[in-house]
Amino acid sequence: MKLNFDFSNPAKLLFIVSAFVISFALPYLSKDAGITEDEPQHREHGKKLYDYYTKGDKTVIESPFDEKGQWKYFTEGTASKTAINIYGGFFDFLAEVLHHTICKNYDAFEAKHALSAFFGALLFIFTALIAQRISESWSVALLTLVIATFTPRLFGYSLNNPKDIPLATFFAFSLLQMISFLKELPRIRIIRAVLLALSFALAIAVRSGAVILIFYFLTFVVFYFTLQFFYGEAEPKSFIKPLVVAVLISIAGYLGTSLFWPWAMQNPLLNPLRSLSVFKNFDTFIISELFEGKWITNKSLPWYFVPKWIYITTPVTIISGFALFLILLPKFIRKQNWQLTAYGLLLFSVAFPILSIIINHSSIYNSARHVTFVIPSLIVLAALAWAEIFKAVKDIYLKFSVVAAFVIILSEPVLFIVNNHPLQGLYFSPLIGGTKAAFKNYEMDYWGYSVRSAFNWIEKNDSTATEQNKGRVRMWYGEQSKLSYFADSSTRFKHVLAEENSTGWDYFIELPASGKAAPDIVYHWPPKGTVYEVMVDSAPVCAVVKNYRLQQSAPENNSAALTQNTAADPFNQAFNTGMSYYAQKNFNAAIVEFKKARALAPKNLLVVNNIVASLNELKMFDEAIAYGTQGLKIDPNFTLLKNNMAETFKAKSSVALDANYYINISYNYYVQGEFEKCIAASKMILKYEPGSFLAWNNICSAYNQLNQYDKAIEACNKGLKLAPTNELLKNNREVAVKAKGGK
Repeated sequence: MKLNFDFSNPAKLLFIVSAFVISFALPYLSKDAGITEDEPQHREHGKKLYDYYTKGDKTVIESPFDEKGQWKYFTEGTASKTAINIYGGFFDFLAEVLHHTICKNYDAFEAKHALSAFFGALLFIFTALIAQRISESWSVALLTLVIATFTPRLFGYSLNNPKDIPLATFFAFSLLQMISFLKELPRIRIIRAVLLALSFALAIAVRSGAVILIFYFLTFVVFYFTLQFFYGEAEPKSFIKPLVVAVLISIAGYLGTSLFWPWAMQNPLLNPLRSLSVFKNFDTFIISELFEGKWITNKSLPWYFVPKWIYITTPVTIISGFALFLILLPKFIRKQNWQLTAYGLLLFSVAFPILSIIINHSSIYNSARHVTFVIPSLIVLAALAWAEIFKAVKDIYLKFSVVAAFVIILSEPVLFIVNNHPLQGLYFSPLIGGTKAAFKNYEMDYWGYSVRSAFNWIEKNDSTATEQNKGRVRMWYGEQSKLSYFADSSTRFKHVLAEENSTGWDYFIELPASGKAAPDIVYHWPPKGTVYEVMVDSAPVCAVVKNYRLQQSAPENNSAALTQNTAADPFNQAFNTGMSYYAQKNFNAAIVEFKKARALAPKNLLVVNNIVASLNELKMFDEAIAYGTQGLKIDPNFTLLKNNMAETFKAKSSVALDANYYINISYNYYVQGEFEKCIAASKMILKYEPGSFLAWNNICSAYNQLNQYDKAIEACNKGLKLAPTNELLKNNREVAVKAKGGK
């Protein structure tokens, strides 16, 4: 679509000027943004991609799967340099190119933020152009641009979100090209075909789930021709060429992804699908989410989780506009066939992903940012409805009232954006009472947007730190680079790793999101020693805590080893190690670590809950019930644990109790170091299968671990009667005999 400077059309000219202003303003404002949780690993991915093209580094073409076909995140953990190849990384690579060329004077993250903000501006522009293409009105395009720009979450995400903004931008671009393709039929333009294929390729190269765009395209091309045939406006034979072209465009777009994704290039046909198999129900993380005032895991979310998050974080301009669109739907469906198809495409692009998540019980976390790509379609539908209302009202006084009402509604997100820079991404709708009502009820700053603001306050207000005696700042929650990147660049401060109950730090930046591990943090906010809170409107999203222990006894050495060792906090070490094992699906190891954490904090119900969740994964339901019952005695209303217990009872009712079941239970107990329980489970094997030599082997092994060698020998002897040549039994018996001093 050409953007000609047509001075005879003021709306078009104003649209073009506004688009230019936004394209420069957003990147400029991004300089104030902090580093978010996932940015460091994506920045490293971008560096590896850049090195691949400039130095021949082969890291990015290595498979993110191990030899068993498991994603390396599970088998090697987050430290794996090739696990992230599961992402296309096009945006990460582009940001690195920008850093090495145009933005040489910017640091790496500033360059990345500037590019993200530019993509945000493109997102707003593409969204507005969709509305223009459908309505054929630049006034409607301008209205859409205004609504999109003043959508606080999109505005805030644009400043420093390396995942969801690029994806949403390419989604909007693809939808724009699809609608243009439909409008231009039966004519097929080469440039449109190229742009469509490119839009698919680039979107998939950001996240493989964008392959859904090809499904949208083919579905609605068929839908359009169905309407044409139904209304007698075209013969079936006229459909053949456009359908063939649509299929060829789709194939080109899918295979073209490999041009922007080195790992996919190794197998252009299958590798994007292998990536999609991981992300279609992404359950790598078991994360607690604060939702409706309760901590629940992302595996136990209510079906309406995503729709409600969209409702509570979207401005009234869009929510009311979408409601108007649904009310005016009979009027809209009387439009031309290509317009009707466009409306269907936009509605489908909103409903289909959400319904898929609900039906498939997909794992969603961090609010509903993963479906940010549906918001542009909502904005277009809302803007079209508002424009229709403005057009339909003829009475001048009534029209003035409707426009005034819209301006009043719009002023709320506008003021929020102006007053809460650079934390616009933490917006909540006034329909639920804004951020004030959201605090303690919903996730606020799960990605650490406010950490930089907190550190800026420390730098500005602390007058005691010097270049010779630097102030020490710690943070517990999440990726430490959110703080260390800025603190270590300071002349008067440095980032330290220190346990909370030590004198090894001066300031502690605490986020309510720490409640994922310790829910009481949110319910007893602010933390002890708080000297400042970062506020979004009237709600705190971050606290600066000053170390009151320093007033009681000053540390002898500011650089004590304690400040550099997170292992100094046994509870956090055990808990975090358990979470890491859980993410790797090593549930036995996770249970061992969670039990260590529970020994240090017996009343921490999140630990108990994690033990129950791990036991459920191993089908150790009786053990899960025992732990869950103990936990609910501490707090009968702890929703997270109640939900997992419900899963326990449901799963237990359908499990088949047989020898194989208890063989697994026996093995799990042994690995966990629960040798008495291993013996009891092994005896259950014998009830179902009296001739099981494996049961006697497990009993023998467990008694060896308990140093009860006579019983071990007796068990092995019984097993050897059943399987005289079994090496396991003979070896375990030999261990017992030698331990007794025999031969």
